[in-house]
Amino acid sequence: MKLLQSAYKSGHITETALVRVKNDIMTSIDQGMAVILVPLHLSAAFDTVDHNVLLFRLKYMFGLSGKVLASFQSYLEQRSQRVSVHSILSDVQFVLSGVPRGSVLGPLVFTMCIHPLGIFGQQRYGIKYHLYAGDTQLYVSLDPDNELNFSSSLKKLEHCLADILLWMTQNLLQLNDNKTNIIYLATPHCVNP
Repeated sequence: MKLLQSAYKSGHITETALVRVKNDIMTSIDQGMAVILVPLHLSAAFDTVDHNVLLFRLKYMFGLSGKVLASFQSYLEQRSQRVSVHSILSDVQFVLSGVPRGSVLGPLVFTMCIHPLGIFGQQRYGIKYHLYAGDTQLYVSLDPDNELNFSSSLKKLEHCLADILLWMTQNLLQLNDNKTNIIYLATPHCVNP
């Protein structure tokens, strides 16, 4: 499955994400469809990646093994941190989650961690998506003149969001509810869903 993602790839910046999503939405609207867009934002995305979950995914979803998997494990394990307040140091605490920011591997392993979001959207429900760092844009086209299509598409989106929320909970990730909205986009004749 091709991962529809911008960020962390050469030539795939914020603008490529915006152009991709805007083009898909405008194409649907030009065809007389309405579009529901749901931007999802992960809270502290890089900081909440559970190391055990990530290593499991690298092994069973991406097929890494042997020295390659051991290298990832070494990269994640035995990281520690401590806090200094007024020159007083806390005890050393081992870090059990998160991928190092600013590192070469950090964005790669984060992308591998959130890879299943595309499975929920595209493969399971036929809902378009685009990832950008810790943000995911889900969007579905609906025919406002066909009540059955409209209702069916809304149900697919509802089930997809429920699966994503469950998956996030199971994978110790958290959706930022304050940055998650449902946006209805359509021409003036389609404004009353």
